[in-house]
Amino acid sequence: MIFPRQGRHGKEKTADGKAFILSARSMGMPFADVEKALRSLRGRTLLLTHHNADMDAVASVLALHIGLKRLGIETDFGAAESIAKPTQRLAAGFRFVIDPDCSEYDNIVLVETSVPEQLASVKNLRADVLIDHHPPGKLAGQAKAVWIEEDSKSASQMIYRLLKGMGINVDMHIATFIAAGMVADTAHLRIAELPEFEILTELLRTGLRFIDVLRLLETPVDRSETVAVMLAANRMELWKIGDLILAFSRVKSHEAAAARGITKLGADIAVVVAEKEEEVRISSRGKQWIEKAGIDLSKIFQEVGGLIGGSGGGHAEAGSANGYDKKGIEPAIKFIRRDIEKSIGKQAKRLE
Repeated sequence: MIFPRQGRHGKEKTADGKAFILSARSMGMPFADVEKALRSLRGRTLLLTHHNADMDAVASVLALHIGLKRLGIETDFGAAESIAKPTQRLAAGFRFVIDPDCSEYDNIVLVETSVPEQLASVKNLRADVLIDHHPPGKLAGQAKAVWIEEDSKSASQMIYRLLKGMGINVDMHIATFIAAGMVADTAHLRIAELPEFEILTELLRTGLRFIDVLRLLETPVDRSETVAVMLAANRMELWKIGDLILAFSRVKSHEAAAARGITKLGADIAVVVAEKEEEVRISSRGKQWIEKAGIDLSKIFQEVGGLIGGSGGGHAEAGSANGYDKKGIEPAIKFIRRDIEKSIGKQAKRLE
C-alpha cells in the first residue's frame, strides 16, 4: 500500500489493483471500507490498541465497543502491556485483555496505531481492520480495510463520525468516551480547531456536562512519573539553535511525561530516550510555534524509527519512535539536531 499524506483520507485502488489513500473530499465517505468491514464481522472480534494505552486510545476502543454492541456485534477489547494510569477512571467497569493472542480471534480491529513496535508484546499480531490518525505504519499495509486520517486531532473524533455514519445513536454514554478522548488528545482543547469544537458541541447536546469530562481527566500524578520528570530535568543536555532551545535527556521509563515536563520548564523541543532491556523508546514534545518554523516531529521520528531498528511517527508537535537497536540512539540524536538545524537555518550551539 502507498499512503501519501494529503488531508482527510479514505482507501481506494489504483489501476493495477494496489491500494492507496485518497482524499476524503473526492471520496465523500472516508470510512466506507471500514464501515462495510465492521458490519460484516462474524465470529470472535478483538478491538486492539497500543501499549500503555492513553486516554484517546481507551476512549476510542470503548466507544466503538459500545456502538458495535448496539448493532448486535459483540467484541472483546485489549491493549499491549497495559493501559495508562490516567485512563483507569474512564475504563472503570471494563476489562481490557492485556497482551492478547490474536490467533484466538477471527477479526482484529486495530485502533489508534498501525506501528507493530507499539504492540510488540501482543501474540501473533495482525490487523484486519485499522483506524488511526497517525502516519501509517507497517500494519496499515496488511489490513483489509483501512481508515487513516492524519489531520484528525484524535482517534475518538474519527470513531464519533464512524458511529454517526453507521446510524448508531451517540447518546450521553458514548459521548462521554468520545469527549474524554478528544479533549485529552487536544491538550484540553488548546490545539483544537473548528471540527473539534463542532463535535464537542454536538456531544454536549446529549446532556453531557463538560465539567464531568474534565473530572474524568483529573488524575493524581504517579510518584514514579514525578521522579522520572525530575531525573530527566537533572540530566538535560541543552542546545540553542537560533532562538530555539532543544533539550535531550534519558530516563528508564515515563519518557513521554519527561518530555512534557521539560517543555514546561521552558524548552521549545524536548527529546527523551528510555533504554529498556530489549527495547528503545524515544519521545518528543514541542511548543506550538515549531510547526510554523517548518519543524514536523512526526516526520523526523519516522526517520528516527528506522535508525533504532523500529518505526516512529506522531504529530507535528509530538513525535515518538520504538525500536530494538541501541547502537542507533546516538545517530538518532544527531539526526534530530541536524534536521532541526536545517529547518531553522542555523547551527546548534551547546549550552553549558
